[in-house]
Amino acid sequence: MTAPTRPTQPEVSVSTSSAVRKRLAVGLVAVLCLAAGTVIGDRFVPFRGEGASADCGGLLSAVDMGFLQQTGFTGRRITSTEFTESGQGDAYRLDCAINGDDEPQLDARVRVTSTDAEAWQADLKARGRLSGTVKRLSVSATDGQEAAALSGDSSAAVYLPCKLAGNKTIHLGVSVKAPGASNGNADNQRLTVAAIASRLANHAVDEAGCLKPVAVVDQSPTFAS
Repeated sequence: MTAPTRPTQPEVSVSTSSAVRKRLAVGLVAVLCLAAGTVIGDRFVPFRGEGASADCGGLLSAVDMGFLQQTGFTGRRITSTEFTESGQGDAYRLDCAINGDDEPQLDARVRVTSTDAEAWQADLKARGRLSGTVKRLSVSATDGQEAAALSGDSSAAVYLPCKLAGNKTIHLGVSVKAPGASNGNADNQRLTVAAIASRLANHAVDEAGCLKPVAVVDQSPTFAS
C-alpha cells in the first residue's frame, strides 16, 4: 500500500528572512530613539494628525514650537488654529491661537499701544499676559526711541516704536503666552518663547507700514546684562 503523500513545506529563502529581520530591527531602533527623545525632551514628532498647522500663518516653524510638552510617543495633535492679521498703522493687529489635544498651547497678539513701556508692562501683568518673574531681554531702537523686550514664565513681550508717514510715531506691543510649555520658567524655554515674540515683532513692523529704519529684535534673544 502506497503511503499518502504529504505536502511539502514552502522554503523560506535566506534573503527574505534577512529582510524581515532587518525591517524589524529598523523599527525597533526607531521606537527606541523616539522613546529616548521623549524622555530627554527632544521633540522628534512635535505634532501629529492632518489638517491644522501650528505655524501662525507660516511665520513659525516646528522648531519654534518645540517647547511644547509632548504626550506619549506620537506627540500632540493640533486640534485647532486661528490666525488673523489686518490693517496698517494705527489699525494694525495680529492674532494667533493654537490648541493641541483640545488644550491651549500658544496665544500670540500684536496691538498698537499708546502708553509708554512701563504702563504697557503693568497692563500685561495685570491681564495675566506676562506672568512670574519678569526678566529683561536685550533690545535696541533707532534714534533713541523707547523699546522693551521682556521674558516671563511661559510668556514674552516686545514693545517697539513704529514711525508712520506724517512724522507720527506709534508703538507695537507683542505678547505671547505659551501655556503648553513643559517647563516655561526654565531659561531655555523662556528664550524659545521670546524668540516667537521677536519673530512676530519683526514681521509686524513691516506689515504695519513702519517707515525705515525700523526697530528690530534679535530673533535669537538673550537676557540683558
